[in-house]
Amino acid sequence: MRPYVGKSSWCRQRGLMRLWVSIPALIVGVLLAARWSRPDGAPSMPVDSFVSSLHSLETQHARKVRILHFGDSHIASDTESSVVRLYLQSIFGDAGPGLALPWGGPRLSSLNIAYGDTYGWQRYHPTYSSPVEDTGLSLSYIEAQSPHQSAWIEATGGEFRVYFLAQPGGGEAEFLLDGSFLGVRKTNAELPQVEEASFQVAGPDTRHRFEIRTTDFGRVRILGVSVEKAAPGIVYSALGLVGARAEYLLKCREETFEEQVSSEHPDLIILGYGTNETSGSYLDENAYDAALAAITSRLHRAAPAALVILLTPPDRGDSRPSQAQHFQQILQQIMAVQRDVAERDGAIVFDLHTAMGGAGSAERWASELPPLARPDMTHFTNDGYSLLGRYIVGGIMKLYDAGTEVDGSITPASWGGKDHMSELLPPLYPALNPNPTRSSGSQGENLQDPSTSPSQVYYFLTPDGQIVVTNDLTTIDAGHGKVISAEEASCIMRGKSSPCDSAAQ
Repeated sequence: MRPYVGKSSWCRQRGLMRLWVSIPALIVGVLLAARWSRPDGAPSMPVDSFVSSLHSLETQHARKVRILHFGDSHIASDTESSVVRLYLQSIFGDAGPGLALPWGGPRLSSLNIAYGDTYGWQRYHPTYSSPVEDTGLSLSYIEAQSPHQSAWIEATGGEFRVYFLAQPGGGEAEFLLDGSFLGVRKTNAELPQVEEASFQVAGPDTRHRFEIRTTDFGRVRILGVSVEKAAPGIVYSALGLVGARAEYLLKCREETFEEQVSSEHPDLIILGYGTNETSGSYLDENAYDAALAAITSRLHRAAPAALVILLTPPDRGDSRPSQAQHFQQILQQIMAVQRDVAERDGAIVFDLHTAMGGAGSAERWASELPPLARPDMTHFTNDGYSLLGRYIVGGIMKLYDAGTEVDGSITPASWGGKDHMSELLPPLYPALNPNPTRSSGSQGENLQDPSTSPSQVYYFLTPDGQIVVTNDLTTIDAGHGKVISAEEASCIMRGKSSPCDSAAQ
């Protein structure tokens, strides 16, 4: 339960939060390839629906906005996605941790959740050569075949939903809350099918232990447990699997996958894959295109109103130059396919690769002090994942601000009815210049050696009103414009005046 904040205090708090997330929003490379709503009265498209949902949540505090974030090891640790969850929930409200699998694996980094299981439960997940089967949305499931086996989640919430597979040879399971019996379900069926058991707790949102216990011999397969609060806000489910590729989503039987997605009622779906695709000797672009298109089609069928965002893979490096070059070649192919699919199928691409500095940035991130990438130049430190999360949340807030006016009204037509819009802003970490940056301009005292301050971001206002965001002021003609504060940049980019005037002063 978040502490109550008075209206004026909340406005100031929200303004600071908006400013914080607006900084990466100026930096993120974003390709908007969604089909926007038209001023001629045509039905709204997913981007409009998502923006409207956030606006309704912020102004009326009467609904939940659910986000499903699929991905590989970058998401499996929940370090990157936890940043997105934290700031969206700080702005729009915390409605719960969302969907997870109750097994004794790595803990989600930002969630106050404990979960585990007894020895009789086994966890399964697909690999590259796996056949199609019935998995959960985390691309995993747990299954037990003997009685008195327990799996549990301890979390704060007021609603617990269990997805399980009814199947031939299915056993029986009972559900308990804080040790009290809630009900029992048989999981035997002639044909495999997803079923759901939902339980609501009376009273305020408090911490509970939700338990699933087998009662006989027979297969009980749990696909996931969703925990939500009664309060309105953001429900953010991190659904990552170590080693996953995008095509692994097709390893889940189509009906099973779509049933679970539909039952979650998502407003936003994020796909964060691509790193593991670079591990092969080559990429079959036609096959990758077909797989990605099949995935987006499934998502659109299961959740027609949901906005789909494709994250490009972050940069990947290697100490062997030939291997690093190989990674870059496949990364460029992956990103080209992502843009093509987004253009055809009405999705949005957030270009994390360009945002972090493009080719070679993983190596630079690994050499920073403290390092932002791990020595393998594939995974990132907590600081690095925090930056990637900021890019994502900044892009989401940029979408939101683009669909709202100063008075708070939703105005999709303000996008100009474009079918798509491409924007690539300067990266946060360009090639570092070993020589101190000097300029004879009036703002010269603000310039410094970017190699000694890699996280310093400058906002440069040109005479024609354009804002250039960079940490390398050698690329800027300081004699034609001026460096402005982050507050001023945020206000100008969002087209706002008061209280921005006072903030700028």
